[in-house]
Order: sequence, then structure tokens, then C-alpha cells
Amino acid sequence: MRASSTFCCALLLTSLPWAVAPAADAPPATAGQYKHLGVASCATSVCHGKETEQTGRDVALNEYRIWLEQDRHSQAYRTLDNARSRQIAANLGIASATTAKICLDCHADNIPAAQRGQKFQISDGVQCEVCHGGSEKWIETHSQQTVTHAANVANGLNPTEQPLRRAQICLSCHEGTADQFTTHRIMGA
Repeated sequence: MRASSTFCCALLLTSLPWAVAPAADAPPATAGQYKHLGVASCATSVCHGKETEQTGRDVALNEYRIWLEQDRHSQAYRTLDNARSRQIAANLGIASATTAKICLDCHADNIPAAQRGQKFQISDGVQCEVCHGGSEKWIETHSQQTVTHAANVANGLNPTEQPLRRAQICLSCHEGTADQFTTHRIMGA
């Protein structure tokens, strides 16, 4: 049911006249270019790791805790080593789902080794930078009041507040892309 719902959502997004991507909804030119510093860079109690929601702010600042405790994306990598995933890997002729590109592309932030910062861990699964983009250039500026959102986007922050861009990011794993396609072979495994 979920796969068909995702397909219908994708079809709807691409078929409606308003869904044609204006320039504002295009990925930033720098997307994918910068290092991913890892979830540990976002998780401190002075950033997005606060125990409780902070009121009177643009963001709650407890997003890391919500991701860790309630969001299945934080478990995405770990599922690659459960019995069901081992069976799927065997059906696909893969020695280990925890190291196979075809699995890691959706179950982790599977970026090239050269783009991984010191705190980056593939085992963090689908972490902040999968959606928000490599934070190398915007991590220090994204909370400064003197820096514009547009400047952070120019430095690689994905504009996830744009519905079409957010849908493109989500559907890249939940439906697939030309480079990362969810094939019948994968679904059948």
C-alpha cells in the first residue's frame, strides 16, 4: 500500500501544472558538493540536541532527539543487519547489505569517502545531511541572525522548506531516481 501511495504522490506532483519546478525549487548548484560532517555535529545541547522543545524560536532545537528517538530514518542503517535484510541481500546475491552501495544509497548517507568529515559515520543512517545537504560551509552560519537563508542555500543547504524540493529529496529513496532506482529486482528480493 505504501509503495502505491508513494507512486501516486509522485505522479500527482509531476502531473499537476503547478508542480513544474520553478527556479526557486531547483536544487542549489552546490548541492552534494560539500563535506558531510555527521549527525554528531548537529546533536549537541547548544544546537539541535536539546532535551525539550524551545519556544519562541524558529526551530524547536530538539530535532536530533526526535530523529533519534522517534524517526525510523535513524534506524535505517541498522535494519540492514537484521534477518530480513540479510535474506534480501542473499536473494540479490549481495554478501552484506551493510556494505553494498545499492542498499546504502537509501539506508545511509552514502557519500564518497572524500566528502566525509571527522565525525561522519555511515552507521548513523539517514541523518540530517541526507536531507539538508553537506554542512561543511553552512554549519557555522545557519544560526547566525546576520546571515540570510539564501546565503546558506548558496553554501549547500538544501531548501527543504520548498515543498517540491522536499518531495524530490524524499522520493529519491522512497521511489527512486535515474541514478538510484528502486527496481523490480530489489522489490522482489
